[in-house]
Amino acid sequence: MRPARLLVCLLVFNFQLSVFNSTTAQEVLLPLQWGPQARPAAKTAGEPVQLPFFDDFSARGVFPAADLWESRGVTVGNGAGLMPPTVGVATLDAVGADGRLYEGAAAGLFTADTLCSQTIELGALAPADSVVLSFYYLPGGGKGDLWLRIGDAPEASDSLMLEFYRAADSTWVTVWARGGTEVDSLVSATGRDWQYVAVAVTDSAFFTDSFAFRFRNLCSVASTSKPGLAGNCDYWHLDYVLMDQGRTSVGTPEFRDVAFVAPAPSMLAHYQAMPARQYRQSDTAGTMEMTITNLFGSALATQYKYAVLDEQGDTLYRYDGGFENAPPFLSDGAYQTAAAHATPSVGYAFPEGPEQREYTVVHTVREGVGGDMHRGNDTVRFSQVFADYYAYDDGTAENGYGLTSTASRVYLAYRFDLNVEDTLTAVDMCFNRSLGGENEDIPFYITVWRCENGMPREVLYRDHTGRRPAFDGIDVYKRYVLESAVTVSDSIFVGFEQANNYFINLGFDRNCDASDRICYLTGTEWQRSILRGALMLRPCFGAGATVGIEQPGREEEWRMYPNPADEEVWMEGLSTDGEIRIYDMTGKLVASARGNRIETRGLANGVYVVHCEDGEKAVGIKKLIIKH
Repeated sequence: MRPARLLVCLLVFNFQLSVFNSTTAQEVLLPLQWGPQARPAAKTAGEPVQLPFFDDFSARGVFPAADLWESRGVTVGNGAGLMPPTVGVATLDAVGADGRLYEGAAAGLFTADTLCSQTIELGALAPADSVVLSFYYLPGGGKGDLWLRIGDAPEASDSLMLEFYRAADSTWVTVWARGGTEVDSLVSATGRDWQYVAVAVTDSAFFTDSFAFRFRNLCSVASTSKPGLAGNCDYWHLDYVLMDQGRTSVGTPEFRDVAFVAPAPSMLAHYQAMPARQYRQSDTAGTMEMTITNLFGSALATQYKYAVLDEQGDTLYRYDGGFENAPPFLSDGAYQTAAAHATPSVGYAFPEGPEQREYTVVHTVREGVGGDMHRGNDTVRFSQVFADYYAYDDGTAENGYGLTSTASRVYLAYRFDLNVEDTLTAVDMCFNRSLGGENEDIPFYITVWRCENGMPREVLYRDHTGRRPAFDGIDVYKRYVLESAVTVSDSIFVGFEQANNYFINLGFDRNCDASDRICYLTGTEWQRSILRGALMLRPCFGAGATVGIEQPGREEEWRMYPNPADEEVWMEGLSTDGEIRIYDMTGKLVASARGNRIETRGLANGVYVVHCEDGEKAVGIKKLIIKH
């Protein structure tokens, strides 16, 4: 069906990269092996759904809405670079509801995901009522340069099918099907990537109160001698599913609908999130990019606004972009270009300070004053987080990242720019699960480099003990606490030294681009990444970053008392050569001592974090309460 397709893709992919990099290393992206895990969906009790049936998957959530759909394995998201009719799509692929590749996944065809509507009441209608089901679809795999593509294109033998339920004989009837293809082929044939389909319900056998429709996909997994490299494949994306009556045509319609297309962006110039004590108002972006579409056949007057809310929902700032005409996308192929809507200014600067905060930025677009036919796609939100970490990524992986090399060791480094001196205490990393756990025994050493002329140079820190990736769940970060905290300033690189050249499968976000901050090394010269995306690696600062985190070492061999403390604290089990450091919750060092006791009478009441080391060996971290 598709012999050794994955291997072929990697060889072609690596050849493309070798044009740019004359070293023995290659950057490799693999499809994800796993997806979100859903509880089994059961049919919702209650009355059948009434026409019109509509879903553009713009509602927040990872899975289709239960009041409209029964779903097996289908997920909902924004995806990178899809540019759907409206924000949010449903994706059918080779991963089931348990988050794993289907048990029957093989090189031969197998039935994968199913997206089935709830029962729809059609008993009072007939073919003369012009009932039509329409939707948009897009095969996975993206378009353009190979290293910019996202997901996996279905092969010609794979397919996406639409079926109607015939209650008289309890049979599902295929009414439309599409064989696998690539987006580039569709663009060449039709001039657009997303394809519109409309199917009229003309058979009277379907007009019952037990009618339903469903989408299914047939997949085939690429053959590979290394199961850990087999991944999710054969993506199909769906959007703007509408079933209604009284349509005069099944051709490309006009929907009086103004909507967002892309998710809400960060209000920061470079990061999705920043440590609170590192943020400066100069880190705020000048403008934001908002992608707004008009699905009507002529220009419509639209109103755009955004607001910044605090944790209690109180409004801190309002922006009003006024009214602008949005061009029709279907005829002009254009999104909103008026600057007040498409690139609104960032007029709010978040307050500086060490306090960790999370703000919500709510964007809305409306047609005129009253709004248009679908309100769900008129609002997008972004959570602006100021905590203890830097993040270039949005928290969702579209690929797995790794390096292949003939060298016995490879190095991966990620640049971050600090505004003030700080204490690096941990690194959050999100590793994707590999089949058979093949990436769970790959040793690596967390490493920190000084930045010189935009590249990693002097090593400031390196773990003594190799850490190994561990899979805790989909898009779940594992916090690796450093064996000893390291004081850093200005620009640094944070990453790891990998003690072999196996594929480590680090999460890679394709929605955000930090490629100019990613470097790798296998020989004598560092190379910059050419892959558009962001590593799911986040450095954490301040002693508070380690609170509540399991710390490797011999913590069980020492005991801290008294706790709460007043004038002094003793460390039972720590040698007289040990070192004790106390940090406040902003990460500031407030006391230190050699030996196994430390005075605390000069510390204010509150919560602190104690780091202990015995020689060069990290012993552990504990929370300390001071109460005079």
